[in-house]
Amino acid sequence: MDLLSLKTVIRTRDYDASIHFYTKILTLDIVEEYSNENRGCIFRFGDKGSNAFLEISEIPKDHYYYQPEFSKYLKNDKIDIQLQTNDINQWVARFHGKWEITGPIDRPWGSKYLYLRDPDGLQIIIYQEKSKQ
Repeated sequence: MDLLSLKTVIRTRDYDASIHFYTKILTLDIVEEYSNENRGCIFRFGDKGSNAFLEISEIPKDHYYYQPEFSKYLKNDKIDIQLQTNDINQWVARFHGKWEITGPIDRPWGSKYLYLRDPDGLQIIIYQEKSKQ
């Protein structure tokens, strides 16, 4: 009864803007794409052995699963995606002039956090542990 992987799904309001953000800004690779009743794609975090995935899904307004919140920019910190790095300064340089960020900020436990938001308002945190600095 082991849990074998994790996939987080984001119902995006602007599929093209989200694809740009996750491929060009965060430089994630798409491992699967689909287009049937809705469009979507799946990204893998880490190397090919990783079982952590992110799915971006566009649900059209006439789809049975559609909810009005899917079409809104919802800045909400109830959930965020946190990505660990071994060099936070490289990420700061990568975002410079391309995307709005806050940080890096030294957290009380010694890690450094860099905050940004995806096109739907979802908070993304890139962090570097103290032991990796």
